[in-house]
Amino acid sequence: MSAASLAARRDLLALVLDALVPASGGFPAGSVALDHVLAMAAASADLAAVLTHGLQAIDETGSGFARLDADERERALARVEGTHAALFDALVRHAYDGYYSHPEVLGRLGLEPGPVQPRGHRIETADLPDLGRVIARGPIYRPA
Repeated sequence: MSAASLAARRDLLALVLDALVPASGGFPAGSVALDHVLAMAAASADLAAVLTHGLQAIDETGSGFARLDADERERALARVEGTHAALFDALVRHAYDGYYSHPEVLGRLGLEPGPVQPRGHRIETADLPDLGRVIARGPIYRPA
């Protein structure tokens, strides 16, 4: 399973993200996090495998996920969540990371997109303590 095979299922992943985070109150649907989720999967073969396997399970829930209405999609995802907990843990975490860092969502929240630093906030530099004694002491734990 690779990120490329996951990207080929982009439409299904977008539908799943929209079902997880539906558009509401002027906020966009979860598919705004699609590029973030795909980028995370491209960076981690393990995540790509989990998501690919999970999307296969979602696609096999019956009559095609794309043809289901919103309530049916939610029920289908709930069934898959019970059998593929690792998928939902990874999918929800990365979907929310991507969603709440997306410029459109940040703008709706009244926040400025971009990193917190540098915006005039100064972090005072500090001298690091000398760790020589700690390192010389060696480990103080018992090996497992």
